[in-house]
Amino acid sequence: MNNFWQRTITGTVFVSAMVIATLFSAWSFLALLFMVNFLCLLEFYELMLPDKSWLEKYLGVIAGSIINLMFALIIKNDLSLAWFYHLIPVFSVLFIVKLFENTGNEFETLAFQVLGIMYISFPLSMLAHLGYFNALSYSFTLPLGIFILQWCSDTFAYLAGRAFGKHKLFERISPKKTWEGLIGSLILTVGAAVVMAHFWDDLSRTDWMVVAALVVVFGSMGDLVESLLKRNIGIKDSGTFLPGHGGFLDRFDGIFLSVPAVYFYLLFSI
Repeated sequence: MNNFWQRTITGTVFVSAMVIATLFSAWSFLALLFMVNFLCLLEFYELMLPDKSWLEKYLGVIAGSIINLMFALIIKNDLSLAWFYHLIPVFSVLFIVKLFENTGNEFETLAFQVLGIMYISFPLSMLAHLGYFNALSYSFTLPLGIFILQWCSDTFAYLAGRAFGKHKLFERISPKKTWEGLIGSLILTVGAAVVMAHFWDDLSRTDWMVVAALVVVFGSMGDLVESLLKRNIGIKDSGTFLPGHGGFLDRFDGIFLSVPAVYFYLLFSI
């Protein structure tokens, strides 16, 4: 199977699974985010702590998964908001375990464990909350809208860059990205948001346009950040779980920075 068909089939299955899980119910959406969180954390710690023990690698995965589950139950009102403070004992355990590791670089490991949770688990918890934004019951429109806008941003950046790209955006980190690709993506993705606003009225047309712009700008930064991470450790893809598309970090790198930007915009503007 050539690379084009491999990428097409994998991409179709991947997008279909995400759309169906987001549309079906609150629980399927939260389960999707839990799985994404788990797999992205697993990839991240395998990359950043390749020579560490299973405890050093997977303690961060366990802590991030507990935090993701805890936030999901708070959002669903199955746990009170006071459970938010259980973040403190979760992080305390990460510190206490360091007393027993005796590796000589315990705080380097701790830094990567905390970084993975901040980089992956917190943004995905914000995305989960967007399913309940200003509402008591689950609505798929905001999360699915962000997914669609992120996919539009990536696709339009690729197409515009291929057609018009001449000026490198950040050649040191990602030689193929261009300013023309970014600008083309911004214009076309905002246009897609205008169309989206006709069907989903959770946000005004202006708000959908701002959300689209934030997704393009911060999603592109997220892509560059992950590219920088991969260059630092000398790899091309974060994993091989998605044939033709790399790993899970490669697929969600834009979400990790665009979701917090969208979340705080909506928090302070609505």
